[in-house]
Amino acid sequence: MGLRGKETPSFFRDFLDKCGGSAVIDGGFATELERLGADLNDELWSAKCLISSSSHLVRR
Repeated sequence: MGLRGKETPSFFRDFLDKCGGSAVIDGGFATELERLGADLNDELWSAKCLISSSSHLVRR
């Protein structure tokens, strides 16, 4: 069974198989962090958001 009761397309099924059965698909993570005030002026912006004083951006 696929999304919303429809059959999962074979390319997506193949992709999930290669990823071990699950995958995280980023669809605007940086945009949302920036909207919340994160400073993304760094090559490692995602790690910086996790360890910086902007820890309010990460919920546990």
